[in-house]
Amino acid sequence: MEKRNLNYSYMTNLWGFVNYRQINNFDEWYMGDFGSAYYYQDWDKILRYFAGAGFKGIELMVFYIPNIVNAFGSMKNFKEFAQDRGIERITGMFSHHVGSQDKRNHPAIFAYEQQAIDALAECGGINLIVQPAGQYYGTGPLDEEGLKNVAECMNTVGKMCKDKGLEVCIHNEFWCAVNKYDHEKFLEMTDPRYVFYCLDTAQVAIMGKDILNFYDTYHDRVKYFHLKDTTYLNAPDEKRFGPGAEFDEKGGRWFWEPGGGKLDFPGLWKLLKKHNHKGWIGIETDGTPEPLATILLTKNYIDTVLDPIYK
Repeated sequence: MEKRNLNYSYMTNLWGFVNYRQINNFDEWYMGDFGSAYYYQDWDKILRYFAGAGFKGIELMVFYIPNIVNAFGSMKNFKEFAQDRGIERITGMFSHHVGSQDKRNHPAIFAYEQQAIDALAECGGINLIVQPAGQYYGTGPLDEEGLKNVAECMNTVGKMCKDKGLEVCIHNEFWCAVNKYDHEKFLEMTDPRYVFYCLDTAQVAIMGKDILNFYDTYHDRVKYFHLKDTTYLNAPDEKRFGPGAEFDEKGGRWFWEPGGGKLDFPGLWKLLKKHNHKGWIGIETDGTPEPLATILLTKNYIDTVLDPIYK
């Protein structure tokens, strides 16, 4: 692996569920349907898209595990398949703790996360990236006891991860029950020995936080990132606390590829250099109608704008 301050990994959720291991016969698949579906159905091509664009890592969603195991036999086999196609590391896996404000739900969450932790360890991962609670709509606001329970759940999962040589990172979302008014308080309620933070730049900015100030203040806890851009900074409560998540109530996009919105990524990269941050940087693309265009625009922005700041 090339020695760099930063390496880049791409979350695979922009493809939805990938149904096949490898499709070999173009003619058989095409069958008179002159669309592009053939190109987006199998791991073989999708992994080669990321590697071809210059991304050396990928992330997975926790609910991909059964499909991957069914297609490949094991997570280890999937890792080797990805490596053969130019992917050096499966850096993380995204999960969520729905219902964590109620301690009665914790045993089921721990059992669910143990499966995720085992799968991530088997494929040589680094971070379990966790939305710490369910959606604000129907759940929030959390009272003090509920917030404490969410933090305790994260602490326990953090210890479970450490036992497997992994790290757990909080991934907060603008529509999560842990929200703007208890965002930093919640982070400080978790144990810094076991729980770290994945800064999703767009989610936190939509929530109403200054991502530069947040990173500068909590850089010692921020171990990972989900980079994405937005044109919608500091959304009002009524929009953030509504039932929608990936799109607004009119179907508009919340998220864009880095460089496509209003966030100050060059400023963030200067802070990464200031604090000597090293390791993997994740990119997440939610809601794009053109995955390949977004992947290429993102890599070009990294190569021409961000990497020259902090090589």
